[in-house]
Amino acid sequence: MNRYLSIILSLTLLLFLAACGSKKSPTGGPEDLEKPVILSSVPAQFGQIDQNRIEINFSKPLDKNSVVQAVYIYPPVKNKKVTVDKNSIFIRFNENLLPNTNYFVTVTTLLKDIRGNSLEENQTLIFAHGELQNLRLSGKVSFEEEADQALPLQLRLLSADSLNVLSSVSQGGSYKLESLNPASYLLRAFIDKNRNNRFDPDSEPFHETRLQLDRSQNLDIHLAYSDTTKATIKQVQAVNSREILVHFSKTVTQYNSIKVQRLDTGGELPILISSLEENKLTLLTEEQEPANYRVEIRGIRDRKGNLNAMDKMDFRGSEQKDQQAPKLLSSTPRDGSSVNSLQPELKLQFSEIIPASALSASLRAAETKIEIDYSIEGANSSTYIFKPKQPLQNYRSYILTVFAADVSGNKDEFKLSFMPLLRGN
Repeated sequence: MNRYLSIILSLTLLLFLAACGSKKSPTGGPEDLEKPVILSSVPAQFGQIDQNRIEINFSKPLDKNSVVQAVYIYPPVKNKKVTVDKNSIFIRFNENLLPNTNYFVTVTTLLKDIRGNSLEENQTLIFAHGELQNLRLSGKVSFEEEADQALPLQLRLLSADSLNVLSSVSQGGSYKLESLNPASYLLRAFIDKNRNNRFDPDSEPFHETRLQLDRSQNLDIHLAYSDTTKATIKQVQAVNSREILVHFSKTVTQYNSIKVQRLDTGGELPILISSLEENKLTLLTEEQEPANYRVEIRGIRDRKGNLNAMDKMDFRGSEQKDQQAPKLLSSTPRDGSSVNSLQPELKLQFSEIIPASALSASLRAAETKIEIDYSIEGANSSTYIFKPKQPLQNYRSYILTVFAADVSGNKDEFKLSFMPLLRGN
């Protein structure tokens, strides 16, 4: 019995030791998403290529298969050898290089590490063969859309025959490209909104200029959208029996003609006032009937000059009467405040369009009640600007009184008091 027990214990111990010996290290762990970055080069940036070789060192081991398509050299070198050893790329030139010429080595986002992570941005390193060339191209950057100012600007400098010279990323309202060779170039700039490292004409702003660079120069660039779509009528809304609001698909700068036609009788609805503001067109008309109408607009142009010869849309007229008096939304200056001019511009913004024939005003000195002559800007608009024709007295209060009515006859009175306050006068 003891013999059998001894055998069983021995077998159990062997199985336990075998199990212990077969244990493996745990697999898995966090996924490697870190992108490779360039750490250094030999020679260093702007250094001399005196050994006919360049070494570029990265933060991570590289995928050898990705290197061939990811590295560009300008001016082109036909006889060269590019090899990879772990974290480094080695470029050996097997031909004579041009004298007193800068060579540009661009590593693109096609480069990947062994985990498949690509370089964050295209990056260009500059080296000299002979005297370092120091021509510079710089300038201011303006944007069609103000919000684009906060986004990175992609710069591509190409040769006259469209070979890649260098890639750079800039930020803000200016750019600078340095250490350039004298040559003819094509400068392209765009904002890579979808982060695919190329320009997409349907959705991204772009600039392109050809230039001859034989000395450092300034060149301002403006990024604009290459929009070729036409503005169309998106919606027509009868706000009330005297007002129609037309919504366009985009900002409209002008149109040639407009008419509103009743569909059952063919008669036209008279338009008294029209006011265009970006993508909205307000029409003030004679009384509408509870009938179906059609708006037809010809010669619609957007900010890019795209022309829509004609567009139309049907809508239902409104019986609702406008019984709301206009309101003063804002004034510049604010009521009761001071101004730093003796001939200030007094700007009033109303809640709706005020016909010029339905607006009157007076400008008087608060103490003496003397009336001041003024000029007025803005006709048949929701915004009016009043300006005294002669200088007012410093440290004296004035009151602008405005009587305004809308197209339906609803009216109200508005007062704006202010004081010119110029120090030292």
